[in-house]
Amino acid sequence: MSTRALPGTTHPSIVGGDPTPPGAGRPGPCSDTTPARTGPALPRGARTAPARRAVLALPAEVRWVPVARRSATAALAHWHLPPPDLATAELVVGELAANAAEHGHRDMTIHLSLGAGALRISVTDSGSPAGSRRPHDDAPDEHGRGLTIVEHLTSEVRVRQSPVGRRVSVLIPTALAH
Repeated sequence: MSTRALPGTTHPSIVGGDPTPPGAGRPGPCSDTTPARTGPALPRGARTAPARRAVLALPAEVRWVPVARRSATAALAHWHLPPPDLATAELVVGELAANAAEHGHRDMTIHLSLGAGALRISVTDSGSPAGSRRPHDDAPDEHGRGLTIVEHLTSEVRVRQSPVGRRVSVLIPTALAH
């Protein structure tokens, strides 16, 4: 795992390894209180493959969306995600990061977690539920379809709003076997 500031910002990005974000395991303002679905119990002594995780924190600005997409794609390619799943993940990260940049006010954080058979992508922004920073839309055909596209590409979409931000978490089934 490495931590470094991206050029032109003091926001750190954490790439690779198995980073645990600050406050992990403790409920926070955007914590998901929905009980996790679990599969069948493993036999005693059985081991599961460790999940691969990456976290990327960037300013919630449109100019950082391509950086988010390229960084996520690079991490997933490094993990040998099959090309069709990689293309889906790239599109999903791009859509969710664009939404976070549009609706967020300060930061966006992208979490990637790849386990056996599934990729979890979560994007958190610092937006308020009151609305968007986007001015009046003169071209309504240009906006408003991103989450619908994401819903069609993923098996699960969860949106959690809190007083300090919004988290969109999706699940993409993958052909990757650990």
